Amino acid sequence: MYDLRIVVDEVKGFCDMPMKVGDFFEVRGGRIIVPPGQHICMWALQSLMPFFPVKQRASKEENDWIPYTKRISCPDPNGMVIYRIDRIGDPEDEKREVFRRMLVDPARCTGCRSCEAACPSEAIRIEAGADGGFSPKVCRQCGNARCVSACPTGALSKAPETKAVLVDEEKCVGCGACKAACPFGSITIPEGKARICTLCGGEPRCAAACPTGAVSFGRMGDSPEAGAK
Repeated sequence: MYDLRIVVDEVKGFCDMPMKVGDFFEVRGGRIIVPPGQHICMWALQSLMPFFPVKQRASKEENDWIPYTKRISCPDPNGMVIYRIDRIGDPEDEKREVFRRMLVDPARCTGCRSCEAACPSEAIRIEAGADGGFSPKVCRQCGNARCVSACPTGALSKAPETKAVLVDEEKCVGCGACKAACPFGSITIPEGKARICTLCGGEPRCAAACPTGAVSFGRMGDSPEAGAK
């Protein structure tokens, strides 16, 4: 089991506890140790607690996002205290690259279609909703990607570096199984071949072009839609 140090990494709002950047406590075995003169907010602790047991153990599951998640928000939307969880004594912890993915906040989308114009593969599109709003449709790089497992010909795979879903056009028969399996409606089948976001090799142009942050590329904990994740 790894011991953990939980540090206040950022305070985005107003915390009346108050928690300050640099405040920390540790989890050693089954004990929570708070240094003299410091404290931990009970409401933040309830959000952090479920992560402690899983962060203390190593995992070899490729789709397990826990090892790559280090920043967690407190549940107070006014406080927005961001905690960082570090494994003590894990030499790989600091070197571990945080998994980034496409993040979508429909509430910020104005329908300007800058993302569509920037996409070299036409893999993102803006859909208008019945409520008058807009929703960007783009691959979210699901951990256990349903589209990959649904493909009957093995045409889809995950890029090991970026986690983008790759399409082998020689194997793709355009059956639409991946499209039906996608929970976000992000896949199209133009010209008989699946079209899925490639992440532009790791620097998606749509995210760079979006003027409102409705489409971004980063960690789940940094997403406007993610809250405490």
